[in-house]
Amino acid sequence: MLISFTFKNCRSFYEETCLSLEAVKDNELREINTFKVDSKLMPKGTNELLKSAVIFGNNASGKSNVLKALAYMKNVLLVSASQYPVVAGNQPFMFNEGADNEKSKYEVEIIENDTYYRYGFTLCRGSVKEEWLDRRKERLTTVFKRYENMLEIVGLSKQAAGLINLSPSTLFLSVGNNFNLDIAPYLHDIMNWFNKLLIVFENNANSLDIYTMENGKYKKQALEILKLADIGIKDMRVIKDKVANMSDLNDVLRFNTQLQINPTDVGQLKQENADLYNIDLETVFDVRDKNGKSIGQKIVRLYKNRGFNSEGTERLLCYLGWILAALDKGFVIVIDEIDAKLHFLVADYILKLFNSIHKNPKNSQLICTAHNIMLMDEDLRRDQIYFTSKNAQGESSLVSLADYKNVRKTDLFSKRYLAGFYSKLPDMFSED
Repeated sequence: MLISFTFKNCRSFYEETCLSLEAVKDNELREINTFKVDSKLMPKGTNELLKSAVIFGNNASGKSNVLKALAYMKNVLLVSASQYPVVAGNQPFMFNEGADNEKSKYEVEIIENDTYYRYGFTLCRGSVKEEWLDRRKERLTTVFKRYENMLEIVGLSKQAAGLINLSPSTLFLSVGNNFNLDIAPYLHDIMNWFNKLLIVFENNANSLDIYTMENGKYKKQALEILKLADIGIKDMRVIKDKVANMSDLNDVLRFNTQLQINPTDVGQLKQENADLYNIDLETVFDVRDKNGKSIGQKIVRLYKNRGFNSEGTERLLCYLGWILAALDKGFVIVIDEIDAKLHFLVADYILKLFNSIHKNPKNSQLICTAHNIMLMDEDLRRDQIYFTSKNAQGESSLVSLADYKNVRKTDLFSKRYLAGFYSKLPDMFSED
């Protein structure tokens, strides 16, 4: 479960910014759109979390950068122990002289394994400057603190902690399990939470593989939703073709040549050990006679026959499986532009899957960006709606609708948004 994500000096955001999924004190849609947590874990809060949050904003206002900041935090944590220079890939705010010499901050508050955790770190010029982990069962305690290469670990002497040699570009949490410490279960909880965090941008690699998991359960559920959306797909099957052996240079060169000649033949590439596979999806449609009677089937591959299915259908198929997996497992899922190329009713249906008691019994959480402002008026609480905007200095800001005063439950949020009540919008029709 995600309580909040806080970040600073990252991409288009310069000031410290917080995306909170902690519900405010409001009875609106409380039984459907929120869920309760143990009061011992959040003694100063409302003890309720939101099942979803939607970020609205005009183009280049910073919506996607909120999600990219969280994706970067996950990437640093999972990859910094390798030789890949992921810490050096931090992107501070670029429109303020000297911002690249200031720390960038990333912090999450989560609940994992019935425990509250607050984990975060700061980066500057390719180095980890600070790192911390706190936990709470009944009271808040520090698990470890780091300042550059100096570590303080609960239950471990300073002398023993000083023997742990840390690279400036590696997070302690990424390598902490290697030292057989008493705090290992807490480090594992954080790593486990980030491993389960699903982040979906445009047509994520290997996303079609999800339909082969859980004995095809997600495929069956997806087909039911496609039927409701009247897309016409009656069945589908994941096709996995071996295209190259990565240990064979001639095989790799042959595939690269083929890829340059027919790039549209390739769908999603996935490497398993030394073998590289091309993954596509066969979609099945009914063929009918003049009287509407089914007389056969037409099989169309999603990528090889690109253009037959609409771009919206292609996008939906690429992330629908992950949505169903998140609901099934109770994971947190992050989706950029959930309404892109989709009919309003389809995007609204996906939101309602999460804001549901029966469809979301494990309290999975959805964080997404959207452009279709009609979604604001469809059974969302005020604390579930966020706005991004950008000032004259190029700095993005993120504000919850719940932070505005004099907002009535009966307000048509979309209309007031277009009128500029909640966020600065570009004036596209002004005359010189």
